[in-house]
Amino acid sequence: MNQLGGGEVQRMTWLVIEDDHAIRDVIGTMCELWGFDAVMLKDGFQASEYLQNEAPTPQPDIALIDIRMPGPWGHEIGAKIRAHPRLHNIGIILMTAYTLPEGDAEQYMNLSGADMLLYKPLPPMDELLKLVQQIVERRRALAGQ
Repeated sequence: MNQLGGGEVQRMTWLVIEDDHAIRDVIGTMCELWGFDAVMLKDGFQASEYLQNEAPTPQPDIALIDIRMPGPWGHEIGAKIRAHPRLHNIGIILMTAYTLPEGDAEQYMNLSGADMLLYKPLPPMDELLKLVQQIVERRRALAGQ
């Protein structure tokens, strides 16, 4: 466990699938500062390849996935995670910088099995961490971990 901002934080691994290298770098740097592992993938093609592994190492606790990126879009990758034999219970956050047409947000959430949709710019990193922690704790409770 780490101490961040006076609170206990359980060590976790983040899977970040984001085609914007600046956003990927910021999230990766924050994970490093927090002492978390991070798997950084730049598009849906890399994510699809990663998900072909039945036992990815390190196994992520949460996936932050850009919706619009080269290759399969974020909601499609989320659906692949939900169908994965080992990763189906991890938290999923979809991210987008675009205003989604009416109904698309709900459709993407349903198709991907995502826990949350965040619009960019992302919230301050301490707020993002709190959101991630809540999702991971809820997912672990549901999985009986």
